[in-house]
This record gives sequence, structure tokens and C-alpha cells, in this order.
Amino acid sequence: MNRRIVVILLGTVAILLFLPLVVAERYTSPTQDGQYVGNPFRAYRFVFAAATVSPSSELNTSGEALDRAKTLFADTDLRPNRVELLFLGGVEDYRYTTIDGNDLYVGEPETFIWEVWGVAADDDSKSDVIALLDYRTGQLLASIQ
Repeated sequence: MNRRIVVILLGTVAILLFLPLVVAERYTSPTQDGQYVGNPFRAYRFVFAAATVSPSSELNTSGEALDRAKTLFADTDLRPNRVELLFLGGVEDYRYTTIDGNDLYVGEPETFIWEVWGVAADDDSKSDVIALLDYRTGQLLASIQ
């Protein structure tokens, strides 16, 4: 009986320790891959922030964010093709440098923002981040244009 309790307790502890890492890695952008393994406390912060985010935010889902991006770039040569969630809780500013060397910068970002990935209409060979959208307001924070 004692052995069973120990196994159950160890299993529960393992789940509590590693589940937030798996969740954070799965639901955030590939540009943040590996950040949670090296800093498990950040994974717990992500899970807490995700659980407490306001349901009245403008862009609660990736579908809403992609639709907004397509609307914003409808009259440009940029074609959004996916969005990824960034967890930026606690950072003072955020900078992303694209493959082509463009800098996307957001000073004092909210906890969550959407990375908009896309391609130029004349060169669909390489998809990269083309813009950043605010999760809460849906506003365009930065763009390569």
C-alpha cells in the first residue's frame, strides 16, 4: 500500500513539474522554443497568465488574429499565412529581427502578442514574421512595411 502511495505521489509531482513546460512549448511561437525548458518558472507564469487572460480581448484565438492580419494587409504585397502566440510577460521591450534583417520592435508590450507570419506576394519561398498584433486590442504594434 505504501509503495502505491509513493508511486502516485511521484507521478503527481512529475505531472505538476513538467505539464506547464509542455503546455507552454505547445501553445507559444516557435521563436520561443526552448525558453521554457531552461526556465521552468517562466512556463508556470505562462500557464497562470493564459488562465487569467480576459475573455473580452479582441484576438482571443489564432483564427481571429489571422483574420485581423489578413484584413490589415489586404491592400499590400504581404500575405499573412499564420499567427503564433508570444508570451512576453515581464519584458520591458521586444525586438525581432527577420531573415531579411528588418527589425520589429515593441516597447513595453502586453503579456501576449501575436506574431504574424507571412510572405511577400512576389516571393512566397520564405515565410517569416511580418508583423506583431496586440492580443488585447487587436492593434498593429509593428510591421516590416
